[in-house]
Amino acid sequence: MTLLRNNVFKIFKGAAFSVLMMSAFSFSTVTQANDIERLVASLCDAAKADDRAGMRKKLKSAKIRLRNIYAGVSCGPDGSLLRVATSAGALDAATFIATKIGSKYLSAPEPDGKNIVQWTEGLVAAGDSSKQAFVDLFNSKM
Repeated sequence: MTLLRNNVFKIFKGAAFSVLMMSAFSFSTVTQANDIERLVASLCDAAKADDRAGMRKKLKSAKIRLRNIYAGVSCGPDGSLLRVATSAGALDAATFIATKIGSKYLSAPEPDGKNIVQWTEGLVAAGDSSKQAFVDLFNSKM
């Protein structure tokens, strides 16, 4: 009888440990997802505010390279991080982003089928001559 009780206790103890570990893992995954969402939101805000130093600080504190996450960063309906910076006229932030992500992402088409250069050239063609500096910047980085 004692042997049976010990085995049942071991099984219960093992099951309880498994449940505890699974819940800890789930909590950790949710926490990480929330941290990433906050990082993306703060990067989008920094791009709008032309806060290059703030972007660098946030990425450094998270120990993440912009190149590694850029494809997954979307600033909602505004589009990519570069489009947000360009729309806001944030040349310093756009320079930082373009330098960190490299030519691969500058030439990659976004969901509308246009890459950042084509999209920015469209803004210039529509009459926004202030975006010509962005076209020149993006072409120099490609």
